[in-house]
Amino acid sequence: MIIVSKWLTAERTSTSLVVLGLILLAVIILPRWLLKENNAFVSTSSQHCQLTTEPCLLTNSSPVFTHLQVTPTSLPYDKPITFNVKLGQITDQSQATGQNYVTLQLVGKTMNMGLLPIKLKQIAPQQFEGNVILSYCTIDPSMQWQADIRLHTPTGIHQILIDLIPNDDT
Repeated sequence: MIIVSKWLTAERTSTSLVVLGLILLAVIILPRWLLKENNAFVSTSSQHCQLTTEPCLLTNSSPVFTHLQVTPTSLPYDKPITFNVKLGQITDQSQATGQNYVTLQLVGKTMNMGLLPIKLKQIAPQQFEGNVILSYCTIDPSMQWQADIRLHTPTGIHQILIDLIPNDDT
């Protein structure tokens, strides 16, 4: 700070302030601009999904997501649950370069449980899968969940929110 105050003499005050401002601007703004990821939502949709042995058809609600398969369909606590997401054909050119990735997180609807991210791995072209174990819900045994699935592309994010309706028969 002493160096800056000595540098800011009466003769150079205006020039020094301009240079100092440009340096601060470059230090703060330039890295963010260079590392900028496109976080704009290109499409957002929502629907309900009655979990059965058949995958949920998503094409009526979403331009890019086609199916969601959840196994087991009862969404049990303390047991592994597999989420399988299938995509349709993406018109984005990044599909060929492999720059797309899919994220999924569960959100408690009847009780705030925070966000539960699920790591998805690509298991086939246009198909992603991940596992999670739900924790016990001590207040409401019929906890309702919403899946927030996002396809991240260089041109933006495609999102679908799916209310999961468990199958009590399994």
